[in-house]
Amino acid sequence: MHRGEPTIRNTAITVRTVVERTRLGDSVAEILAGLPILTAAQVHDALAYYHDHTVEIENYIRENQEALWRLANRVST
Repeated sequence: MHRGEPTIRNTAITVRTVVERTRLGDSVAEILAGLPILTAAQVHDALAYYHDHTVEIENYIRENQEALWRLANRVST
């Protein structure tokens, strides 16, 4: 866990990060290039975790987006 979010074992990389990268269209190879500390198995495990805990991870994604929106609005005003 990192700040309460599920992470990939022995890293601070969250499952949310991997899911968001796939939503941006990144392949496993592109995720590995951007996050070279990970293995392909870890990426697949993170995606499997997401599919088993979709509601939980979607909540983290939404919370992160809301926090970024609040920060952006505070900076732009």
